[in-house]
Amino acid sequence: MKKELTFLKLYHLFLASLLLATLLSPVLFAKPCAAAFIPGNNITLERNGITWDYDEKTTDNEAVLFRRIIDAETGNNDGFVNAWEIRKMEVLLGEKMKKAVEEEPDIKLNSTSEIVELKDIEFWIPEEALGRTYKNSSIINRASVIYGFKEEAGTGTEIWLMGTPDSNVTITLPSGFDAERIEGLNNKSLGFENKRTVLKGNFNSEKNITLWLSENESFKAELQDIEANENKSAENESGTVENSTLNTGDKSESGSLKGFFKKILKKAG
Repeated sequence: MKKELTFLKLYHLFLASLLLATLLSPVLFAKPCAAAFIPGNNITLERNGITWDYDEKTTDNEAVLFRRIIDAETGNNDGFVNAWEIRKMEVLLGEKMKKAVEEEPDIKLNSTSEIVELKDIEFWIPEEALGRTYKNSSIINRASVIYGFKEEAGTGTEIWLMGTPDSNVTITLPSGFDAERIEGLNNKSLGFENKRTVLKGNFNSEKNITLWLSENESFKAELQDIEANENKSAENESGTVENSTLNTGDKSESGSLKGFFKKILKKAG
């Protein structure tokens, strides 16, 4: 069991949930774990940053363990988890995740993490964690990590992502971009949502996914059509304004001529 926990701690979301377990009495590890942590990842790429949303379903004995950790670390170890203990645990786990990401970055651009900035981390524990610590009903924890890029991603940018082996992942690419090449994404499927390319699959056993951005040709063509139409509209508007000005000038000149002739006729009369 200890070996399993040590292995899982290598990955950020697991580390956030399990790191505290190493501080507790060995009695927590006395029985084998017939349970699971089921992680999921939803990654949204933009040209100037990434939002990485995690969800982690904790079941059976691991759910009991997690409740006991909350009670021991942020409560009074009375066998009951209340709302205030959950709130304090959310803050504590957010801090643990921040430290883990800073010590071992999970995102790189063009083979470096130097241009990736950690902006914000939030961690949420659901109401299902409330109550007696011996409950083994499942708990779905959620976290969101926001990163910024010091340099914009674009065509040819290499993006490296480190996740939990075999965990589900959905990657939404920046608007107007495709992935020219992808490595480390198992069971890959490709789709489009809200005019953006969406990749789905699993992290492989090596825990890393690398992709190279390329410009979406159909999106590029669509933008060119829009730009051409805008230019044409601008030209038409310009021509309309010019013609309107000329017509107004003609009418004004004609009107002044009539007035001038009237005066001449009056004088002649």
